[in-house]
Amino acid sequence: MTMWQDVAPPRSSAEGGRRFRRRWPHRDLPVHPLDSRRLAARRSTAQRLARRGTLVAVLAGVAVCAVWGGVHFGKRLPVFRVDQVEVEGTGYLTQDEVRAAAGVTGAVSVWEDRARMAARLEDHPLVESAGVERALPSTLVIRVEEAVPVGLVASPVVVAVDRKGNVLPLDPADPLLDLPVLRVVTSLASASWGMRMLARDMARVAEAAPEVFAVLSEARLGDREATLLLGDSGLRVRYRPPISQRRLRDAVIAINDAYKRMPDRGLREIDLRFADQVVVRTAALPAAEGGVGG
Repeated sequence: MTMWQDVAPPRSSAEGGRRFRRRWPHRDLPVHPLDSRRLAARRSTAQRLARRGTLVAVLAGVAVCAVWGGVHFGKRLPVFRVDQVEVEGTGYLTQDEVRAAAGVTGAVSVWEDRARMAARLEDHPLVESAGVERALPSTLVIRVEEAVPVGLVASPVVVAVDRKGNVLPLDPADPLLDLPVLRVVTSLASASWGMRMLARDMARVAEAAPEVFAVLSEARLGDREATLLLGDSGLRVRYRPPISQRRLRDAVIAINDAYKRMPDRGLREIDLRFADQVVVRTAALPAAEGGVGG
């Protein structure tokens, strides 16, 4: 029995070795009923979720507006009106001056901007830093760090200055201002930086050697050195500015040791101008003949 088999016609030479592919025309098949139902269900779910999301967003916005409005108008209630101010850290400023500087006058709510009140306080020349806290419902607590006066300067009226050389609005006749007189004695050091340097040194003395600052009557700044006059004894401490805490300690040790070992010699000068040396001079020995190194 003979088996017939279709034999493809030979490929022309122009077609080369390309494989023969039959392209079937695209046919639009009908959508399955189940697919249409699933698609409709998905669309319905998406629409419900979108509506719910919109509703939640609207409700959240309404709630935020309600809360903001309640807080905003609640702050204006009379119960939050400041009727007491507690001031801490002042020694020169009165409570009324602090309230006026902070702007806490008249009918002020305890919800006023605390940063703004602190900034107003820090604009005052006697205030270095300030902070404001609330004690609900109607109390403000104001903490102040005052600028500390370190000396009196005649320019030409006698005024008090702080460690930066800034003039402070204080009465120099106030008994609390038992301060040394600061002098700049040469034209070279008469610039503003000279007074600022001397004022910084006095603040360092007050912090590192309060026993020396307590008896300090005058501080003079020259071209290359500064001199401290201690009390009525005539004792001088000479140094090259700026003075360090270590050199201040050296001076205190030398003074205590000299009074202990030479109580009758009449201590006159502590010289800190030479590096790593402390020269002690007394009334019994001329200054040119040297002294006792410490």
